[in-house]
Amino acid sequence: MIDYAVILAGGFGTRLRSVVNDTPKALALVGGKPFLFWLLSLLSARGIKRVLMLLGYGAKQISDYCGDGKEWGLFIDYSVEDEPMDKGGALRLAMDKINASNFFFMNGDTFFDVNFSAMAEFHLERTSDLTIATRKWPSIDRTDPLEIDEKSRVISFGRKDLPPDHRGEWFINGGIYVVERELVEGLPCKRMSWEHELIPRFLNDGKALYAFSQEGKYFIDIGVPEDYHRAQESIPLVCKNILKIGENI
Repeated sequence: MIDYAVILAGGFGTRLRSVVNDTPKALALVGGKPFLFWLLSLLSARGIKRVLMLLGYGAKQISDYCGDGKEWGLFIDYSVEDEPMDKGGALRLAMDKINASNFFFMNGDTFFDVNFSAMAEFHLERTSDLTIATRKWPSIDRTDPLEIDEKSRVISFGRKDLPPDHRGEWFINGGIYVVERELVEGLPCKRMSWEHELIPRFLNDGKALYAFSQEGKYFIDIGVPEDYHRAQESIPLVCKNILKIGENI
């Protein structure tokens, strides 16, 4: 089991400003608690032990809230950027703090209840360089569609001209990855986009990228007001069910 997770939680939350204007997006209240409460609860329930937060905007507010992670049974550390590095740059900046050969990497504003242990096993069995959690979705707005072969290897990423399947759906990026550290530690330490720059580069360089499909699993991105409002009841319900019934992880 891979028990290390890296969370990007340094976004400004520009699209949420109409409803959340005085706090970092990762601390936006959902069901009366900061979003990170629910995300960290999910990770703890799924067997994650160590977390590294990648912070920028609102770093002190987030570190003051999360502390050392004991509330969730986690060990939490922090990497803080002095200037915006984008997602790829923020991860590269933090590599000296990541004491793991592979790790989960995710957004601090997305809740996707993947089977973490199965995803880790899938990644290791295929000696994948990068594994992307995916699901079917009826729209490619605000998402990155993937083209996948019969062995679950990623052929293309982010192409908006891909046709939907017979149900009118696409495989989309769910925003959770398993990453081999060797894939990142050789990159230059500068501002880089993870999805728009680095993943296409990894594909072009012939790296082994695989898609781990999670059909039927709860998924929501709170980055826009309509989904933020939707999350108010659905995330607490999903998370409380997870904590109540448990799962083999």
